[in-house]
Amino acid sequence: MAYQKSMSRPSMRDDVGTKDWTGAQKDSGSTPRSAMLNLIVLGLLVSSVKGQDSVSPVPGASRSIFSEGVQYNGYGYHQPHGVAAVSYIYGDQGTWRQYTGLENIYGYYNVPQSEMDQLVAYANGNNPATCADPNGNVLFNLPYESSTASGTSFEEHNGQGAGGATIGQPFSQFWFDDNWLARYMSQAYGAPQPSGLFDAATRWQILVLDPNGWPQQGGSAPDQDALTGLYYIATGNSGAALNMWNGMLGQSGAGYDSNNQQYGYSSLSQEYYLGLFRILTDMLIDAGIDGSDQANLIQHSISLRSAIMSEQQVSNGNRIGWLTGRTDASTIINTETTSIAVLGLCANAKICYEAGQSPMDTPSGYFYRPYNVLSAVVGLSPVGYMAFGPYANIPTGSYTVDFFLRTPTPGSLTATLDVHDANDDQVLGSNIVSGGQFAGGNQWGRYSVVFSVSNPSNSMEFRVYWGGQENLDVSAIRIR
Repeated sequence: MAYQKSMSRPSMRDDVGTKDWTGAQKDSGSTPRSAMLNLIVLGLLVSSVKGQDSVSPVPGASRSIFSEGVQYNGYGYHQPHGVAAVSYIYGDQGTWRQYTGLENIYGYYNVPQSEMDQLVAYANGNNPATCADPNGNVLFNLPYESSTASGTSFEEHNGQGAGGATIGQPFSQFWFDDNWLARYMSQAYGAPQPSGLFDAATRWQILVLDPNGWPQQGGSAPDQDALTGLYYIATGNSGAALNMWNGMLGQSGAGYDSNNQQYGYSSLSQEYYLGLFRILTDMLIDAGIDGSDQANLIQHSISLRSAIMSEQQVSNGNRIGWLTGRTDASTIINTETTSIAVLGLCANAKICYEAGQSPMDTPSGYFYRPYNVLSAVVGLSPVGYMAFGPYANIPTGSYTVDFFLRTPTPGSLTATLDVHDANDDQVLGSNIVSGGQFAGGNQWGRYSVVFSVSNPSNSMEFRVYWGGQENLDVSAIRIR
């Protein structure tokens, strides 16, 4: 059913003890279900509370990102694509909603299809609903059929599809696991966090490398491989994590597209598979993997990033969220997919920029390619800074910035990478990359600059100076 939760999500439930934020032991949602009400009684129950129910956008919420302070949890904010998506999901057309009269009266997992249909019909954008997710968790730990809640959280979707067009009714189902996942995005972008969460075992906790009580994944679907790979990283087994990554690569249909100079992943049908693959890839890059495996991870990191960026939907010239189906225009934009894509754009980093895209600056004479890289071309581009800016103020502390560069023929090419505080005109760190330091053959390499910021009134630039000897591409610039 087009407006139901992705059926690729595991139909499982672990009845584990949970704690609220005070540490008090709470029931995990395993209270036995009462017998299903017949349709007449159900209709009376709904009508008796309908006047108290409401679901509505939060005025001005799209302007609230960065208003509550960024909390680094292994994910940073990506400009411009991530910022645009978070602004969208918090806006009137997104899925961030305030509600009253939230009820747990229908199930979705491990129930008859008729009850799933009742939930979809009821949670139509006017009536807020919640129920047990695959791990048995319910928002607010709300008991079945006995009480209601009010708050502000993310609904499943707002009925929007390709280009932000309305293709169906909203699904105002507020899942515990979706909101747990989206909270990581909220923290990374300093945005308001969802109501109704409590300390519980959920499959998404492994995204922040928390293996404690994690409900391990069975099967070998791409999402399960990615999450299991993250579990191995969290428990110090990078070799097993790399094996999971290779298994996911084998499932992905990866093939090199020489026209677009990047890999494509034709067998990953869902956008959130792509995002999870990118998260696992970038977490592995700094997990002690080296040699040819490290080089392979970098090639796919850049390609996966480009695919996510290119597949972001656009409405009236503005970037919004992502369809659940990568090539299926009949699918919808939902909270889960958009959250994973946003996290995938800046995993294992605090801030991510794109050379050639705002807020970075580029002079005329350089070329931004459809495959999301900035190119300097001998004879066409001026020697000098091909990427500079964004004149950002960042907290004091110690950092590493990674520049991703490639060239077809290194020859005598030089590229100077530096970190510059424009407010006091100080270069805080630099790295001159030349000749044999480049991988060559249009293979991406990661070249880093370590720096420290002591001036709280800084205005930071991350610059690439092109020497002009050979062609050069620059893609992601990541501060960690």
